[in-house]
Amino acid sequence: MLLLGLLALAACGPAWAPPNAPTRPCDIIDAAAFNAARESGAAVGRARIYESGMVDLSNGPGVSHCATYSSTMRPCRRPNDYVIEYTQADGAVFYVHVPANTEYRFNVRAAPNTCQIILAPAQQ
Repeated sequence: MLLLGLLALAACGPAWAPPNAPTRPCDIIDAAAFNAARESGAAVGRARIYESGMVDLSNGPGVSHCATYSSTMRPCRRPNDYVIEYTQADGAVFYVHVPANTEYRFNVRAAPNTCQIILAPAQQ
């Protein structure tokens, strides 16, 4: 029974990086790359950054998100690419890209690019 429990926990391993796992910002891309990824089937998110520092993220239809308001440090992984359009408080827009099967999470303290790629031990 103990072995079964340990195997079940091991299966979750890469999808549950600790909150202090090292990260890097998600890659910033231009509008053309954002549109090309979207047309190729990437999941799409739109984030608005408010002057208060709050970030509101919404995703396109059929896209469920693994992080919630109270668990933004929970790592996420998608089977397809994920692109996000960020609109800053001053109206400036930028875009980021998360490659398919890459572990990522959001960190509001890293604004404006709150999207963070979790570095695998070999990448540190």
